[in-house]
Amino acid sequence: MDDRLKHPVWGVYDLYRTARLNVKYYSARLNQFEKYNFTLELILLISAPSSAIAGLWFWNTSGGEIVWKFLGVLAAIVAVLKPLLGLNRRIKAYEEVLAGYRALDHDLYEIKEMVAQKQKFDKELQTDFRKALKRKGVLVNKNPETVQKKNLKTRLVREVNNELPPEQFYVPDG
Repeated sequence: MDDRLKHPVWGVYDLYRTARLNVKYYSARLNQFEKYNFTLELILLISAPSSAIAGLWFWNTSGGEIVWKFLGVLAAIVAVLKPLLGLNRRIKAYEEVLAGYRALDHDLYEIKEMVAQKQKFDKELQTDFRKALKRKGVLVNKNPETVQKKNLKTRLVREVNNELPPEQFYVPDG
């Protein structure tokens, strides 16, 4: 095995790539839940009797009455399901873990840059890395999901590998 690949600095680089992956993953998941929430809110707003849409002339036609009744039924279902889905709680949890991974991503980027500038992985940077590891441990415990989306994760792993290929990282001698 190449001695370059055995250097302890790869702990930093591996965690950096993992943090970047998690930033992308939790951003995508947060975006998905925000879209779900927006769609449900839009259905409730459109179907409210006091909305401007409720006063449109179209609803007074025979086709409009059928569509309006359908919207009413859909809104009733959404009004019951929305609190049960806990979207606001889930969105908050994703925002929290995403913010943590963004901070971790930045901290690890900073360590990576300092390794390249100093051309060594000294005690100070190792201490910074240990702090980053502890922050990651806290974030792992805040994971808002029990099962991750494998297809999404696989696609994002490819993105991270293209964005942060191993050859771009500086590995000190010795």
